[in-house]
Amino acid sequence: MINRPLLSRYIAKSISQLQQNNHAILSLTAAVGASAAFHYYCNEPNFISSNWSKNGYSRSLALCEKELPNKSQSVAVAETTSTKTTSPKPLSRASLLLYNLKLLSYSSLPVPRLISSKDPLFSYPEIVSGVRRRQADELNLQNILSSKRLMMARQSQDQQQMQPILQEVNELVYGKGVTPQIREDFLAQYGCVGHTPEIVKYLVDELAKDRGIVEVGAGNGQWARSINDFHNVQRMQNNPTGKAFDLVLAFDNMQELPLSPKIYHQRTVPAKQYFYDKVKLASHVDAVKGFASRGRVLMLVYPSPGSMALETVKAYVESSEQNDTVVYVGEGIGGANADEDFFNYFLGKTDDDPKEAEWVLLKVMEVKRSPGGKGYEKMFVFRHKRL
Repeated sequence: MINRPLLSRYIAKSISQLQQNNHAILSLTAAVGASAAFHYYCNEPNFISSNWSKNGYSRSLALCEKELPNKSQSVAVAETTSTKTTSPKPLSRASLLLYNLKLLSYSSLPVPRLISSKDPLFSYPEIVSGVRRRQADELNLQNILSSKRLMMARQSQDQQQMQPILQEVNELVYGKGVTPQIREDFLAQYGCVGHTPEIVKYLVDELAKDRGIVEVGAGNGQWARSINDFHNVQRMQNNPTGKAFDLVLAFDNMQELPLSPKIYHQRTVPAKQYFYDKVKLASHVDAVKGFASRGRVLMLVYPSPGSMALETVKAYVESSEQNDTVVYVGEGIGGANADEDFFNYFLGKTDDDPKEAEWVLLKVMEVKRSPGGKGYEKMFVFRHKRL
């Protein structure tokens, strides 16, 4: 249990010894919500100094005087004040401390920021608790499948005995109240994880507006279809006489499609409404090495577990200096996508040249997760920081 008044007094007494780190201290005290410390800072003659104003912290001081009501917001403001005119910095020790103490939420961590090895980027609360629940579900599923009651129900072919067992299995796999059909309908419309109107608009109007996207592992192409459709509508409204082009180039090796094209063929309603008929056959490496992919944003949506995701990113970055932006949609460390090496690559925990492995986090967005609460995905946007 944290003694917040004691912590506040400790911070206040330390201010005279930490004049050169006013920025971090203001962030810390604001997040703890120590109003006593605020009053102390604002009334200390040594605190309000010419150096404070010269260093560009007048806005933070004004916020201090007003006693910010939102402790998370104050840290974001304090940390981003100096990033408007300088390159992104990694999380400060103050922010990391507050986050580890659960005094600062994941969504309040400042962006853009330079990713460091200690960044909790891929260890957000949902994935940490979700992995534990998933492990418990897997154990429960194993117990059900090896239970005597299931064996007896199979032997007797008693449907009344089988029904409650199947219901338990269904809830463990898909979530409470989610039937296999509901899950399949979601897959048909979105794929393994869903986009949102905010995501599509951001990708089209901001991130990839002037450069396009290359999607690797596009599956049935639901993301590519929605993004291209939105782009075409925008183009017709803003520049109807302009040259048309596919904002998204979509590729897949066609080996692990979520929905079989033999069942969901071109004449089915889902294929007509949601699938992208221009997904091209190519390996993940060949897809990003092609000339048409040069300079585009790389997008990986729910990549399969294993080395494919990292191999794709590395091949993309090595192919051209213009290839510097990656969109990853999936779960964090311990989840269902990519592997540990993939996350370590972005965190700088690799044998690569540290300067070559530096990435800036531009944005984190919430996705539309599959019904049932069994998915813990987010959308992450990275930019490679080259020398």
